[in-house]
Amino acid sequence: MKETVTLTVLTGESWEGLRRETLLVDVKEYFSAGPLSECPEDAILERDLIGPSDITEFLESFLQKHNGKKLVIEYGDLDEDE
Repeated sequence: MKETVTLTVLTGESWEGLRRETLLVDVKEYFSAGPLSECPEDAILERDLIGPSDITEFLESFLQKHNGKKLVIEYGDLDEDE
């Protein structure tokens, strides 16, 4: 079993030139966030926005699955085609 877990935050720009980010856990995408300028009416928690319950569920699951492992946090850039 792997002794470390890697969280990676990738940052890039949307087609509008606005910032977007993606969170990976051991290369699997868990969350992404970007501008809602195209459809601001969709800015509803738990629909297009990550809410506190999403984060809480993620943390609980993460801690249970990776208990005792060393945590590595990395930051990088999103590829143009991601």
